[in-house]
Amino acid sequence: MAGVTLRAITKRFPGRKGEPVEALRGFDLEVRDREFLVLVGPSGCGKTTTLRLIAGLEQPTAGTIFIGDREVNRVPPKDRGIAMVFQNFALYPHLTAEQNIAFGLKLQKLTAAQIRRRVDEAVEILDLKEVLRQKPRELSGGQKQRVALGRALVRQPQVYLFDEPLASLDGKLRAQLRAELMQLHERVAATMIYVTHDTTEAMTMGDRIAVMRAGQMEQTGEPLAVYHAPVNRFVGGFLGQPPMNFIRGVVVTGRMNGLHFKEAGEGVIEGEFAPPPPLSLTPGSEVLLGIRPEEIDLDADESVSGKKEGGLPFQALVELVEPLGAETHVHLQTGGHRLIARTPLTLSHARQGKRIRFGIRWEKARLFDATTERLLGIGGGVLSADFAD
Repeated sequence: MAGVTLRAITKRFPGRKGEPVEALRGFDLEVRDREFLVLVGPSGCGKTTTLRLIAGLEQPTAGTIFIGDREVNRVPPKDRGIAMVFQNFALYPHLTAEQNIAFGLKLQKLTAAQIRRRVDEAVEILDLKEVLRQKPRELSGGQKQRVALGRALVRQPQVYLFDEPLASLDGKLRAQLRAELMQLHERVAATMIYVTHDTTEAMTMGDRIAVMRAGQMEQTGEPLAVYHAPVNRFVGGFLGQPPMNFIRGVVVTGRMNGLHFKEAGEGVIEGEFAPPPPLSLTPGSEVLLGIRPEEIDLDADESVSGKKEGGLPFQALVELVEPLGAETHVHLQTGGHRLIARTPLTLSHARQGKRIRFGIRWEKARLFDATTERLLGIGGGVLSADFAD
C-alpha cells in the first residue's frame, strides 16, 4: 500500500471567451498510508478534480503528485496502482456481474486460476454470490454498486478512489453501504480517498476529513476535532445538520476582566467566557459567536407564558418545531438572529408563536473574527485541530 501526496497543485480548465477556470489553486494534500480520507465540500469546490488528478485522468497545470515515494505526473493511469469507483457504476451492460468484476483482470493477462481466486474473494466479501450470472439491468442499485466495488477490489491496487459512489442511492441503502465500505477498509487495510458533499458521510466514514472550498483546502483533521474546532465560519457552518448558529455581537470587556459577549442590536444574548479564551480583544470589537444546535438548552418545564420564575436566562419566539423522533429541532428568533436548537426532549409547550426560555453552554461557545471569519477561541481555550495554513 502507499500514501498519496499533492504539492502546490494548480489546475486550470479552458473557460468561456478563452478565460481559464481555476479548479484548484496552490492545493496541498497528504494522505497517509492505509488511511481512509474523505474530501468534503460543496459542489464545484474541486473534490472530483482532485480525485481525477490522482487517478491520472487529468494532468495538473502546476504542482507534483506522489503515490508512495514515486512521482506520477507523467505515469499513465493504468500504471499508477489505483482503482476508481464512480457515482454512475460504469458497468458493461452486456456482461454479467461476474464478468464485469473480472474484466480488468483479463486485460492484465492474469491466469484463469489467479482471476478465479480474486473474484471469489471479492464475491465473498461483498456478498454477491446470488447475482453473479445476472446482467446490470437485472440488478438493484445496491447490487450494481457492489459489483463496481468488486471490480475495484480484485485489482488489489495501492490506492482506492471513490467519487461520490453512494450519491444515487436511497437513504436506507446509503447507510447500509456506508457501513459496508468502512468494514471493507478494515478488511483490506488499504489507502482510500472518498469524495462526497454529504457531511454525514464525511463525519462517519473518515479517519480524517479534508474540507474544501473554491479550489482550496480549508481544514484537515479528525472529524470530531474539525466539528468542534472549525478553523473559520465556513467550516463551522458546512459541517453538521442542522448547521452551526452564528450570532453577531461585540466584546464588552477584554481579557483582563474576563471576556463578555453581547448580541448586536436589540438582542438578548450576552454572557461571560470564564476563563476567557487565550486572546485579547478590546471592548467594542465585533465578533461572531458560534453555537452548535445541541449546545442550546431549552426549558423543559414551562414556556415564558407560565408562572415559573428564574430558570434559563434568555427568551425567544418559537418559529417552527420539527419533531424527528429521537430528537426535536426548534427554530427560534431572538433579536435580529434566527437560531436552531436540537434537543432530545419532547417539549409540549414549544409551539409555533409561543415564547420559550433558553440558555447557551458558554464553555463550548466559539468566537470568530467578524471580518476575517477566522476562529479566535473556544470557551476557555482552543481545541486541538489540524488547521490548514
